[in-house]
Amino acid sequence: METRMGGKTSLAGVTTYIPPEWKKELEEWAEDEERSVSWILLKLIGNALEERRQNSSTTTSAETAELVGLATNGKTAAR
Repeated sequence: METRMGGKTSLAGVTTYIPPEWKKELEEWAEDEERSVSWILLKLIGNALEERRQNSSTTTSAETAELVGLATNGKTAAR
C-alpha cells in the first residue's frame, strides 16, 4: 500500500451497512487503539482475505453462505 503526501492513499472506497451495535463496538475498539474505524476495518478485511487465499481450495458454499448470513445479521438477503 502506497501512502501519498498529506496522508491520502490510493485506496478504493467501499460502502456497507452494519447493525448499529457493531458500529458502536467498532468505534469503541478504534478509540481504544487510537485508530479510525476505517483502519480497523482495513486490517480486518485484509486478514480475512489473506485467510481466504490460504484456504481457497477448502472453502465450501456452506461456509460462504454462513459468512453471508453473519454479514446480514442472520437475515436472508433477497436474490
